[in-house]
Amino acid sequence: MSESILDFQLEQAIGLNVNRTAFLMTEEIARRFAEAGYAVTAQDFGILFRLMKQGPMTQVEIAQLLMRDKTTITRRIDGLVKKGLVERNPDPADRRYFRIGLTGEGDRALEVMIPLVRDFQTEVLSDIPDEEKAITIKTLKYISEKLMNNKRG
Repeated sequence: MSESILDFQLEQAIGLNVNRTAFLMTEEIARRFAEAGYAVTAQDFGILFRLMKQGPMTQVEIAQLLMRDKTTITRRIDGLVKKGLVERNPDPADRRYFRIGLTGEGDRALEVMIPLVRDFQTEVLSDIPDEEKAITIKTLKYISEKLMNNKRG
């Protein structure tokens, strides 16, 4: 085997570390949501948060915004409808589509969940200097943009 293959250190790969960190963070925030009485995932929270910020959207718009496939988003929304956190309403412009919007219960859930997420972020990142956090975010955004541009081109 060539020396370059033997020198490769998987533990130093950005993708491995980003995935591992994301997994651990999503598991922990889901645990905290459950403790607060909301059996939702981090992905569910992402849907709820986007609906709060941007208003009702179609499932296709949500899937594109969150960079998930339509089937996954449909399943997530079905679960959120069953929990009474979102509702499907016919799109007034095109009756073939539904617009997904928050319910009153969804609004109340976000009033609990947003502080949990904020506190969790603060707790996890408390020992990291602001400059290092900014560099990490800038680097990850750069990698994401590069990958999205490669996908388009």
